[in-house]
Amino acid sequence: MTQPVSLKRFIEGYLEKGADSGTRWLGLLDNQSYRFSDETVARRKGEKWDAFVQLGPKPRGASSVFLSLQAAALLKIDRDKDLMLFHAGEYEHNTDDPFIRLLGTDAYNFELSTGNVIGQVKFGKQSIRISSRFGDHFLRYIIADADGFLEFEESGTEGGANDYQWLLAYLWSIKLKRAYRLGLPKVYQSRHERTPKVRGVIDVVDYFLNRNTGKYQCSYREHSYDNPATSLFLKTYQLIENYSFCASNRGIYNALLAANQGVRRSLREMLDTRHFTNPFYSDYNVLIDLSKQVLRQSGLSFDDQNESSAFLFDISMLFEYFIRKLLVRHGFNMQEKFDDQLKIPTGVESYQRKLQPDLVWEHEGGLYVFDVKYKSFDFTYGVKREDLFQMHTYIGQYGNEGDVKSCGFIYPISASKWAAQGLEVKAGVITTHSLRQQNKQIPFHVLFFKVPEFEAKPDDDENRRVADNKFKEDMERQCELIVN
Repeated sequence: MTQPVSLKRFIEGYLEKGADSGTRWLGLLDNQSYRFSDETVARRKGEKWDAFVQLGPKPRGASSVFLSLQAAALLKIDRDKDLMLFHAGEYEHNTDDPFIRLLGTDAYNFELSTGNVIGQVKFGKQSIRISSRFGDHFLRYIIADADGFLEFEESGTEGGANDYQWLLAYLWSIKLKRAYRLGLPKVYQSRHERTPKVRGVIDVVDYFLNRNTGKYQCSYREHSYDNPATSLFLKTYQLIENYSFCASNRGIYNALLAANQGVRRSLREMLDTRHFTNPFYSDYNVLIDLSKQVLRQSGLSFDDQNESSAFLFDISMLFEYFIRKLLVRHGFNMQEKFDDQLKIPTGVESYQRKLQPDLVWEHEGGLYVFDVKYKSFDFTYGVKREDLFQMHTYIGQYGNEGDVKSCGFIYPISASKWAAQGLEVKAGVITTHSLRQQNKQIPFHVLFFKVPEFEAKPDDDENRRVADNKFKEDMERQCELIVN
């Protein structure tokens, strides 16, 4: 029998189910709808609500939790301060979703829905957390795969149950490996010394005053590995080295340590670190931005010392980037994501709006226009109304520039839903109709990327390693399937 659970504990991110068959902990997931009543918590499946836990009598503290939910629903997400955005040239925040949506004014009867934003928000002692509906292993795979690092073994759950900051640490770890392929970053530094050999520019006054010494006061510039960025990277590694996946970066840390030559810099100096002007080190500029976010987050940990804090991440932009990189690696002739050539009027003479489909590629003289949607696909009503209107706009405008051969959407889907919807026999593709544009029928497709389910006993290391490898292999197969 399902055990009662307090509303407070549920909202803090936990749900205890099935005490007879062992304890299982679940939290709020992205792209879900929940209904809270006096007696039950229900989650929407399709067009119906399925009750999945009893709340029992009205729990004490529910009103304060509800006030925190109301505050979270009113939270205006600041793109630059609240969201994890670490490479504007490749990742794009493409959702206007709030952290949560809340409908109702009664602490014991209300509806709650989540979107594409995951992470956690703290108000006083209340912590509200939203996780990816596909799990942390899915997040790790698409982050690592997009940057060419598939180090998956022994990657068990990191941090505590309320900790989602491991995601920031994991991103940093992957980006450090990517940047280090360029070698350690070097910058020019000015040097001043008295030397018997002329180097750089001579101090003329000093020369006439001290010419009998046989030495010259010289000023010159030389490359040096010692710079504020090196200190910043060292400090960041020290803050996150408790995560097991950081161990593989120990060699890079030692190289940075030698380059730093024991120099100590203040936190303010490290946070003021500027980007490298040399475009060769552009990957290190991404790492500089991430490092500053790690340092700032270390001062905003989710504990009782802070009145409020937030760590939020738009997972939809990451999934889009993952799909795009997958197609690029397999030779698709992709158009630039931020191409300025296609704009539409807005009614204001000084401003035109860009048209930016997620995926546009060319093949045999034709154009293929697709959008990547992380949100859940509705098998009753299909693609959302606003998304269809947007696609019509895309292909109408791109049809002016070339021959659009095909269009559609790409959605992730869990393995269980994949099986329930019979997508195996369809190879994950639904093609039922065409879109009519400019007196032309354009094939319309909905493609699904099947996300395997990770299953392993948390206290069994060998079982976890086997499950890790199986998940990785299953994901690789789905990558091949979506490309084909």
